[in-house]
Amino acid sequence: MKIIYLTDIHDGLHGLKKILQTTEADLYLFSGDIIYKAFFSYDRIIDFCGVQEELYYLLGEKKSDSTPFDFTTLVIRFPEKYPTAVVEKAQTYRSLYQLAAKTMKEKYEIIEKLIQKYAESPVYCLPGNYDLDLQYTELYQRDVHRKSFELGDLKFSGYGGAPIWTSGIPEKLTVVFHEYTKQGQNYSEPEDFFREQMPDVCVIHNPAYGFFDKIPGVGNVGSQGIRRFLDDESPSLVVSGHVHEDQGIAKKRGTVYVNPSNFGAVDSVHGFQEGGYFAEIYLNGKTVVQSNLCQLLNDEWNRLIEVDCSGESLELIRQNPISKVSSEDYIRGN
Repeated sequence: MKIIYLTDIHDGLHGLKKILQTTEADLYLFSGDIIYKAFFSYDRIIDFCGVQEELYYLLGEKKSDSTPFDFTTLVIRFPEKYPTAVVEKAQTYRSLYQLAAKTMKEKYEIIEKLIQKYAESPVYCLPGNYDLDLQYTELYQRDVHRKSFELGDLKFSGYGGAPIWTSGIPEKLTVVFHEYTKQGQNYSEPEDFFREQMPDVCVIHNPAYGFFDKIPGVGNVGSQGIRRFLDDESPSLVVSGHVHEDQGIAKKRGTVYVNPSNFGAVDSVHGFQEGGYFAEIYLNGKTVVQSNLCQLLNDEWNRLIEVDCSGESLELIRQNPISKVSSEDYIRGN
């Protein structure tokens, strides 16, 4: 089986079309942050982010765990209880919120049309922290969040989202990453889900703790619960994303972990990240035998680093001289 895996597409719809047109696979997996911006206009983005963040600040002052959506519902329903400035802010927020949701749904509709027109194999998608819950979009039939599917001899299970608030995204319509620590006890819905499903392939947006989850200046941000599951069990493959800066492939106790980094270009606090990256993954039965890091640039894609995954440890097959990613950085310790 050949899988083509993309994560953090970030509105890179032109590139997505090229991949569907010019590659062949038995399965395509898109793992989170399919969308990047909730509006087509940067002025709208600034307006929505501004009022959303002001409302979060106001709620923080009130020591309220309510969301801006729930708070503005009360303000609009009982305007006499709030200052005029707060009422106006609530009305602005709700108007932009509805426009953001509409715009994002239109983008998912475009993606579904691209898939229907160009994909010749099954396509499954996972929402990230920049996405709406895909159940509210045209991609609902492809959604694998808290769901499983089987293809060939393999069982795939997915858990999307990330434990982070993403400015500019309608928070009421996003996927909540249900993992938290209370009174010294860690509760993890993704851990419970994977233990119940026992998949051969784990499809996640937010990585497991210690596997491609290190953000410069911050440290490891991955899921403790998913890590506990992986320490106890040995699925064939774990594909993740979210942390663009921690790109690589690893193998531990028979499980291959892959984060090819972002497919869509993004500006971040760590600088411009050109993206275009994706992975080709080959399995023989339930064994990952090879994985290639690829990159789409200027409408052409190349295999950058080819890795033999069939043995106990990962082995470099070939590195393309054009690769800006070194095999020493990409292939991690086993």
